[in-house]
Amino acid sequence: MIDHEHEQVPAMLEVTGGEVHAWLAEQPVTYGSFRDFLHATGYSPSEGRQPTTDPDLPVNFVSQNDAIAYCTWQSARSGRNCRLPSAAELEELLRDVLEEGVSPEVWSSEAGHRPEVKGGLKRVFLAEWTGDVGVIPATQGRSVRRLGRIFYPPWLRQGHEAAHAEAHLQSTEGYSFVTFRLASDDPAPARRPETG
Repeated sequence: MIDHEHEQVPAMLEVTGGEVHAWLAEQPVTYGSFRDFLHATGYSPSEGRQPTTDPDLPVNFVSQNDAIAYCTWQSARSGRNCRLPSAAELEELLRDVLEEGVSPEVWSSEAGHRPEVKGGLKRVFLAEWTGDVGVIPATQGRSVRRLGRIFYPPWLRQGHEAAHAEAHLQSTEGYSFVTFRLASDDPAPARRPETG
């Protein structure tokens, strides 16, 4: 079992290609780590649903806003500038998986299973929040809406077109099929000044 009380920023993979150069967490944030964040800060998630409760599984039912708050906490805690990855960074991670032999286990799956068409069972892979947002302007009595972009791993896509790689959802709501991972532009945690 992971000792979440002592977990800082998880192992990061350097992702480069085109205009992308960042470090992405090898795995999504776990429920245990997210629970530590809630206890340490008293933060109240925007969604009332219960996320996955197994401490070692990727957290779900977390809104994009909640994920950003976690990144801010993890930045202060670790000395590394943490944020959500962009869709371009996750696409580059996908290329690394497909072309350079990075383990496909970097893509998360939830504990539950779902029946396939032929009656078997397979893991249910999760989409991930990105730091990308879209805005729907106010119209006739409706306020401005902020939509967060999610990234679908390749096995959730309908075809290989970029249009099927992402979708926009309400950034204030959590979903059972969406998790998140940390990203950073920093190659290593910042050094904290010596005290004493």
